Amino acid sequence: MSAVKRIRVPNRLAAVVRKPGGKTIAEAVAGAEANLEAIRDDCVAAVDALLAAMGELTTVLKAMPTAENQTRLYELADEMIGVAPIAHMPAVGAAAFSVCELIDAFAETSAWNWEAVAVHLNGLKLLRAMGDQIDEAAREQVLDGLRAVVRRVGAAEA
Repeated sequence: MSAVKRIRVPNRLAAVVRKPGGKTIAEAVAGAEANLEAIRDDCVAAVDALLAAMGELTTVLKAMPTAENQTRLYELADEMIGVAPIAHMPAVGAAAFSVCELIDAFAETSAWNWEAVAVHLNGLKLLRAMGDQIDEAAREQVLDGLRAVVRRVGAAEA
């Protein structure tokens, strides 16, 4: 009979991780927050540029609601979902998420409702313009209203 011979290969990553030194979790988090703060102004500018692009696109969508234009609006809203929280605008990100949900509801039935899109764009503009001046309760009312529009569109299409 032959004997089994096991060969142990040292795990270099595990060895590096076990070495003392490096950053603590608190230091890593603080560094990440500092990096995010460094790009905050760029993210605010990106939110404004995305809002402007969405406004221009919705004008086109009013006249020509093609699948390509709807997809482009979805992509702009999706990008805003990622950028808005870094710009300290979580409500704008939540409203952008609602735009994506709305377009998903439209895509399921190939329907289109310009008024629902306009309500969402106006909600986005309001939340961006008001910023910290709007209190949490009012902010939630705006977001709840947008969610209600999505539910109504989804229910009407079902």
